[in-house]
Amino acid sequence: MECMWCSSTKRCVDSNAYIISFPYGQCLEWQTATCSPQNCSGLRTCGQCLEQPGCGWCNDPSNTGRGHCIEGSSRGPMKLIGMHHSEMVLDTNLCPKEKNYEWSFIQCPACTCSGHANICHLHTGKCFCTTKGIKGDQCQLCDSENRYVGNPLRGTCYYSLLIDYQFTFSLLQEDDRHHTAINFIANPEQSNKNLDISINASNNFNLNITWSVGSTAGTISGEETSIVSKNNIKEYRDSFSYEKFNFRSNPNITFYVYVSNFSWPIKIQIAFSQHNTIMDLVQFFVTFFSCFLSLLLVAAVVWKIKQTCWASRRREQLLRERQQMASRPFASVDVALEVGAEQTEFLRGPLEGAPKPIAIEPCAGNRAAVLTVFLCLPRGSSGAPPPGQSGLAIASALIDISQQKASDSKDKTSGVRNRKHLSTRQGTCV
Repeated sequence: MECMWCSSTKRCVDSNAYIISFPYGQCLEWQTATCSPQNCSGLRTCGQCLEQPGCGWCNDPSNTGRGHCIEGSSRGPMKLIGMHHSEMVLDTNLCPKEKNYEWSFIQCPACTCSGHANICHLHTGKCFCTTKGIKGDQCQLCDSENRYVGNPLRGTCYYSLLIDYQFTFSLLQEDDRHHTAINFIANPEQSNKNLDISINASNNFNLNITWSVGSTAGTISGEETSIVSKNNIKEYRDSFSYEKFNFRSNPNITFYVYVSNFSWPIKIQIAFSQHNTIMDLVQFFVTFFSCFLSLLLVAAVVWKIKQTCWASRRREQLLRERQQMASRPFASVDVALEVGAEQTEFLRGPLEGAPKPIAIEPCAGNRAAVLTVFLCLPRGSSGAPPPGQSGLAIASALIDISQQKASDSKDKTSGVRNRKHLSTRQGTCV
């Protein structure tokens, strides 16, 4: 039987079965007797090395992904015999197994990354951890500075979620390119309320949710009970009953959320919350009336303070007005209402001329003045005013004094001045 190697499809088939194996001519390039010579030593990664049919990968004893590419077969590395011969023979010294070197021809070896990475850096051997929150050259640490807890050597790392908060994880940076999983952990805070979960992402992902009450949960030897297992979803919502999971009797109950098999870049939002599904009407009304009465009391206190301040300002204003009224200039006059022969002895002095006003108040500019006089109101036949009415009235009028002669104005002014100062003089009622 003669075999042929199809380089384009990476398959080795019987030459007689070529038409059956590739009925539509899918094999674009093949070799029968020998493969074309290849420069295996020029390939730097295990993936590139094993893509070539005549090359194999000799893994470094450090098991960190470092190594070198050598010509060989599934049995081991091979070398050419002589300088001018093309025959190759097995040479295990090129990758000695006794020195912990490992030969790989079909599949690349896994890196020593605590089971959390399959790819390592070519030169440094640093693992590219696939789980967000795991760090270290060999994926042996949790990123505790960013709230990740756990032990990657015995299990994995979890982001510790707070109840009633929404968290957003944006795996958009170049450093997140190798991340394909992220884990969360949450503990209910209240034993009499259901625990609600909400998670959504920009790309499809696989979801697994478990719970446990043991202290070894989250590790390889820990026991967890599966609740949810979903594949290829973008959003998930659920509620875990506090009665079903017995939050009251299991104060250490913990829920574990495993989000995996997503592609980079991705944005994930997750939240755990606990709230009442039915509103407590008693608590609502108690709170409502407490707030209402408190506001009413505050409003009454503010109104009382305002009234007190307003009354105080009003009293001060009245006091100022009374002080201003008391400080105004004033004078007294004697008025003779009716003068008979038998009453002349009561007069303090003789009556002079026509009746005169009791006051003249010049305005600014001395062009007008307010004239005030006493008036006798009409009386009955008996000489007395009607019952319930006054017989006297004070009348004021605005008069023009700009047309009077200077002498008349001077006489009137001096007469008013004399009457203010001489209170013993009398006038008659108009």
